[in-house]
Amino acid sequence: MSLYINEIRGVVNSEITNEFASNLGNIIGNFVRSGKKVIVGRDINDPSQMIKRSITAGILAAGIDVIDFGVAPIPTVHYGADLYNTDVFVTVTASHMNPEEIDIKVFSNHEIPLTQRHAEKVSWDKVGQLSYVHDYVDKYLNAVLKNTEKKVISSRAPKVVIDCANGSAVQFLPEILSRLGCDVILFGCQPTNVSTKKFAEPTPESVSLVSNLVNAVGADMGIAMDNDGDRVIFIDEKGNVIRDQTVLAILAREALIENPEGTIVSSVTASMSLDEIVSDHGSKLIKAPIDCVLDEIIKNKAVFGGDDSGMYVFPQFQECFDAIFAAVKMLEIVCKHNKTFSTLVNEIPEYPRTVFSVDCEHDEKQKVLENLEENLKGTGEIDTTEGIKMQEEDSFVLVRPSRFEPLLRVYVEAKSSGKLQKLSHDINKMM
Repeated sequence: MSLYINEIRGVVNSEITNEFASNLGNIIGNFVRSGKKVIVGRDINDPSQMIKRSITAGILAAGIDVIDFGVAPIPTVHYGADLYNTDVFVTVTASHMNPEEIDIKVFSNHEIPLTQRHAEKVSWDKVGQLSYVHDYVDKYLNAVLKNTEKKVISSRAPKVVIDCANGSAVQFLPEILSRLGCDVILFGCQPTNVSTKKFAEPTPESVSLVSNLVNAVGADMGIAMDNDGDRVIFIDEKGNVIRDQTVLAILAREALIENPEGTIVSSVTASMSLDEIVSDHGSKLIKAPIDCVLDEIIKNKAVFGGDDSGMYVFPQFQECFDAIFAAVKMLEIVCKHNKTFSTLVNEIPEYPRTVFSVDCEHDEKQKVLENLEENLKGTGEIDTTEGIKMQEEDSFVLVRPSRFEPLLRVYVEAKSSGKLQKLSHDINKMM
């Protein structure tokens, strides 16, 4: 079964108003099957609460019942969909890119065209019912524990510093780690109003504070979550922030140890080190456009998948980007192999890599990419899975358009610093 995800992002009370959100909810309700319900959840921000209520009102006006999870991380809302036999669920969170923007995600097992249209409303006596539930919290917690080697972790009783960004994961990750026998040091784990936060994800300043705290208390690991529970940053026992690509490789390698010859899915931005690890295990690696990673994981029955922005999927648990489960799984790996986190990190090749952006208006992106493809011909293997990627044996260059901003994202990786510098210079000249 494919999972369709519609994402809508815009400025609160300007591009995304209550009227817009209510109409959106109405449209969603029109495409929900008779007898089914819609689950809604949000992060801790006040604008998210306002917009979620408007979406809920629109769904109810379409005659569809709504189950409100309140403040809930995205992975727990996804897990709750099966619990309540729901085909559609909606999450509302602050944007990771701009603090004035809201991010609405509509997940469904069938396509819902969210185009501007006249939405149908039911008569007053057929309006949907709204219910609030809380039992999904314990069910998710217990499911994570059931899918974790508890004795492996509890026998080592690791010390862990966690930062939940005062977000929706606060009531989940600290509780799970405590039940696993960890010595937990909390930072940013107060579920308070965070409307004054600049961004809805870990900032360099907050990650630095976690890193310093790991060093100060002699912790085995640091974990920094985003506000909605689908992204995570890891810090080793020395206070070093671990590259997303390295985390991806560690988790993929473990998935292949547990599931020999399984399929791994990543985005096209993945490091060459992931190719090498998957090849060493005689397995298959599928690289998908960033928007399609989750869908490719589901379609190909992959044993693991992830994106380089700190988002990871463990299909044996659930087919969703789940930072909470990723944090627990990484802790399990460290304990199972009886190694320090930094030792595991050093087992993964880390090649010189740079990522930068180039200004480009939306209507110019395709033309720039076509010219770039022409200029790169003959220099290496060309891949157009997403944007333009030029792959050589010891390096690659990827240029892909940003979905929401007038930018082109450029990724350059090479097995030597000299090659990296040359490729970066050449690609800048071409653009």
